[in-house]
Amino acid sequence: MTAVLDLHDTALKIWQGDDEIASPGYAWFDGSRLRFGLPALRTQRRTPREVNTRFWSQLGTAPLSPALGKARHTADLAHQHLQELYEAAGRPDSVLLAVSGSLSRDQLSLLLGIIEHLPFSVAGLVHRSALLASASQLEQGFHVELQLHQSLVTRFDSEGAQVVVSGSQALPGEGLLALQDRLATVIAGAFVAQTRFDPLRSAETEQALYDQLPDALTTLEERGEAHVGINGYDARVTQDDLASIGAAYTQALAPLLDAESPLLLEAPLDRLPGLATGRAANRIDNSTLAATALQFIAQLKQSPDNLTLQRRVPRDPQSASSLTDQNPQPPTPEQQAGQRPSHWLSAGVAKPLSNAALSDRGIVLTDIDQGLVLAGPVPRDLTVNGRPADAGQVLCAGDVIADDLGFHTQLIAVEE
Repeated sequence: MTAVLDLHDTALKIWQGDDEIASPGYAWFDGSRLRFGLPALRTQRRTPREVNTRFWSQLGTAPLSPALGKARHTADLAHQHLQELYEAAGRPDSVLLAVSGSLSRDQLSLLLGIIEHLPFSVAGLVHRSALLASASQLEQGFHVELQLHQSLVTRFDSEGAQVVVSGSQALPGEGLLALQDRLATVIAGAFVAQTRFDPLRSAETEQALYDQLPDALTTLEERGEAHVGINGYDARVTQDDLASIGAAYTQALAPLLDAESPLLLEAPLDRLPGLATGRAANRIDNSTLAATALQFIAQLKQSPDNLTLQRRVPRDPQSASSLTDQNPQPPTPEQQAGQRPSHWLSAGVAKPLSNAALSDRGIVLTDIDQGLVLAGPVPRDLTVNGRPADAGQVLCAGDVIADDLGFHTQLIAVEE
């Protein structure tokens, strides 16, 4: 059976049958042997000089500095990481590789050379952005890939029954690790302000804080606030507390995008407070990458003697349910009929609408004969369903109102 391996350094994943195994691109020398994935991730703040997080992004044969165990270079670390994933996946006969557009031609050649010394064959080599774009059902747009040390923006378009990706643009320094540092700094500030305890003062409590960041982002998205507990201390953080981080990332991202094309986002970017681009932002679970690869495995398989990076993937007509539009298109007139909104969602709670401001920026809704409308003046960055908002615009149940500072709510109709 052919397995699918996603070589994305924030969390390499291999799918074999119904099993999914994830292993973040971290290598740790524990004093006696090299360890990869979660054990390395969970000691990074404690033993930073014994953890390497660049061996996938800097794949090569230059001597390691500092050294890490007996590994001579990053290619040695990649070899051992792949060997570990292969064993964990039950030793598949062949693997379809999904790789990032940031790998150079020389790095791809080195990667294939490494695999020649491993006990599996390569069934095919395909651009991971093309697989995700195929699963998304978007006609065109940008895939924003958050790597450990940078972000990568890749354009994709439809050509007949295929999705094709073009060149990728890198945003150096805007990776997952930098994002975690910013989140940890803000949350540590909340600890100091609320408890006078600073979790960044020791390596142990710093590691505990970083370990909780993924769950905190999920809770923030679901409830609008999260509580982080360390050593008996508890700090409360809200989406507003972290909105400036998403806003800054949005600003850094803007020069790499056009004015209108939608975005395709994976976790954790899809949960980042304050990430607002004034356009449709669509989330996709990267497990759809494997499903799409296996669906089109016959078309994607390549001869071992002719492995080249495939940038074209058939479009998946069955995958609309894998994607969630965070800024949905306006409802049709038929959908709008009788759907005057009665409530707005705030941190998962439905609150009755009234002639009052929805946020501290003075976003006001007013009832007139035609329906519920936005009262002016309207902030320039305010959007309704991902499009610029207008004063006097009639609003319907299902509309999503957002701004660049992290405000995000959906209007709903609650039946009595």
